[in-house]
Amino acid sequence: MTSAEMEARNIAVMGENLGKQYSALFQEVASLYYFWKEFLELFGTNDKRIERLNKSAPAFFQMLQEQQFETCMSHLARITDSPKSVGKPNLTVRNLPDLVTDQALKDTLLAHVDNVKANTEFCRNWRNRRFAHHDLALAIKDRQAKPLPAATKETVGAALQALSDMLNVIERFYHKGGCSFSDVAGHNGAATLLYILGFGVMGREKMVDRINKGDFSGGDTPEHI
Repeated sequence: MTSAEMEARNIAVMGENLGKQYSALFQEVASLYYFWKEFLELFGTNDKRIERLNKSAPAFFQMLQEQQFETCMSHLARITDSPKSVGKPNLTVRNLPDLVTDQALKDTLLAHVDNVKANTEFCRNWRNRRFAHHDLALAIKDRQAKPLPAATKETVGAALQALSDMLNVIERFYHKGGCSFSDVAGHNGAATLLYILGFGVMGREKMVDRINKGDFSGGDTPEHI
């Protein structure tokens, strides 16, 4: 289904308020899963891949790693924030309990809100003290500064799982089925980039080896590598 078709399906069974917000949150969580999966493809799978990135364009990929990490942490914090900031409403999973009328469903969602908040508190800490603002004590490496909490594959994985579990409560209640966000996949993404970089690194090594041997015959354009 397209996003518009999914929204129409949800509104038909959930009503407009819940249907629209749930649809938007569904897309946000699916995107988060995909972005994090691509991040791990590049930077969190094995040392061989890191070595390939470092042989290709180390400064660029360090910058990309930092930017994508910030994006994922900020995204997680944003969709699990309070329903309002400075008096203005936010799109957040914490809205969902107030949008349903079934009391048992509401109670279940409230329990999941607590779980989501607990599993994403570290993201808010990073967002508030490092990304949206820069804590002075951290910036100047004050010995009294409270360190940022650990942000690992495991903690991010637990945060994503908490979000998936909560949205699947809605999915099962209204559509009698579930959704595996972890199966979200893209095409021609990080894995494709790594594959092409591998050929590029090998081609450059062959070129350097040939030149070191005094062979300047050329033939090193991409179509010849």
